Amino acid sequence: MAPLLITLGIAALLLLLERMLRIFDFVINEGGPFSVVWRMLGSLAPQYLGLALPIGLFLGIQLGFRKLSLNSELDALQSSGIGLRRLLPPLLLLSAGLFALSILLYGFIQPYGRYAYANLAFEVRSGTLGASIKAGEFTTIGKNITIRIDGASDGGRVLEKIFIEKESPGGRVSAITAARGIFFATEDLSSLVLRLQDGVLLDLDFDQPKPRVLTFDSHDFVVSLPQAEDFRDRGDETLEMTLPELAAAMGGDGPRATAAEAAFNARIVRAISLFAIPFFAMPLGIVTKRATGSLGIAFGILVMLILHKTLEFGEVYSSLGKGPVWLTLWLPLALFYMLSFRLYYLAAHRVGSSPLSRLERGWDALLASLARMFRRRRPA
Repeated sequence: MAPLLITLGIAALLLLLERMLRIFDFVINEGGPFSVVWRMLGSLAPQYLGLALPIGLFLGIQLGFRKLSLNSELDALQSSGIGLRRLLPPLLLLSAGLFALSILLYGFIQPYGRYAYANLAFEVRSGTLGASIKAGEFTTIGKNITIRIDGASDGGRVLEKIFIEKESPGGRVSAITAARGIFFATEDLSSLVLRLQDGVLLDLDFDQPKPRVLTFDSHDFVVSLPQAEDFRDRGDETLEMTLPELAAAMGGDGPRATAAEAAFNARIVRAISLFAIPFFAMPLGIVTKRATGSLGIAFGILVMLILHKTLEFGEVYSSLGKGPVWLTLWLPLALFYMLSFRLYYLAAHRVGSSPLSRLERGWDALLASLARMFRRRRPA
């Protein structure tokens, strides 16, 4: 359980870190608040946790049996009549629990998380969450209002050394400078009040011979917030549809039904693949006393990555209507089951040898050849 939980945490964290860089770049460019980054990452966490389940289960079982094998505890179990078949039920029970978790994540939690992520991205683009006012830069807020500040404090609520320019219909322009300003929210939340202190107001009307100049100790400047558009309903994309919704959409015609069928089968295939992992990981954890390398770990991770990318490609390929789901999704799963059962059969019926013994011998021969080649090239 320790390798399983550690792997789940590390894999999900690495995937989130990769996405976090893009979210940071997006929020900064759109001028959104910093707090929305964590909300967007939280919305994506169920998706990345689901992706980390297979590799976490594999490493948990593989490292557990590797430890049993290296400490000769597996030999003691087998010598007392306890074979691999009797060690399999608790692993299948663990797979069943993770299968239920995978269905819950992929089938119900992830669609709502993806919709929440898309909704937050929409709010950042539309300015509903508020635009950040950067010191030393000209920023457009509200309608036809440009503001520049030299500094801010109290989480951006208090502004210092302010310049504001407002363009009104008819070519009228107002320019305001103030030493200090404080934002206040209004009751209807449709506007903000910026209370300016110690400033000068310049009102320029091109129909008048000269502008008006006023000095003030306190002046309330109202900033109307833009009208927020309503975000689309959930379900416009297959990633935002639950399993029952995908099953219902499969009954229709057209590209939407094809994409729903591919997404539905891809989620089921990923969940069912968890039951093959105990048969796959258990043999790779058995090592011989002379071969204690990490070839089993490397081989297993490589196969898991190939399976993941194959299913990912198969889902996209089938969603475009270019191939049936049994060929692009179910056939790779069947091949993975066949490989897993074959490795398990070799480990359970050939005592004392590793299922990867031929691969290990080939790997050792390759390393020996490389070593001899480098020894010949070494100067005398």
